[in-house]
Amino acid sequence: MLQQPHPYGSGFWRFVAFLIDSLLLGAIGAGIDLFLGIPAGVSMEAIAQQTGLPSLLKLVFHLSYWPLFESSAWQATPGKRICRLYVADLAGSRISFVRAFVRNTAKVLSLIPLGFGFLMIGITLRNQCLHDKIAGTVVLRKQQVL
Repeated sequence: MLQQPHPYGSGFWRFVAFLIDSLLLGAIGAGIDLFLGIPAGVSMEAIAQQTGLPSLLKLVFHLSYWPLFESSAWQATPGKRICRLYVADLAGSRISFVRAFVRNTAKVLSLIPLGFGFLMIGITLRNQCLHDKIAGTVVLRKQQVL
């Protein structure tokens, strides 16, 4: 008898999705800088101009990116969608913006200490990180239809 794999997103696919989203966010941030005429790179001039409105604009965009996508009908960021992942509550239902925001701000706690909250994915039954446990969410992988 063929056993079905569990429906939870693995650490590998979640990391790939994170990389895709990070590249997308970086490109959008660079686009904002270009639009506002702010020099890019790590020069002292570029760093000095990363204050005020441009920084606030990018911060708001970064803070809302994950919650807006994860609470949308997609239930996933573009990176998660490419990797066939989506975020749900423990019953498998779509989450609210508030729950998605809590989940994503709790990622700061997952970094402390030494990223242990992210490494929890390997020891929890539902492949949950600390921020998933805090928000009562799971990341699921869409199964391929044969």
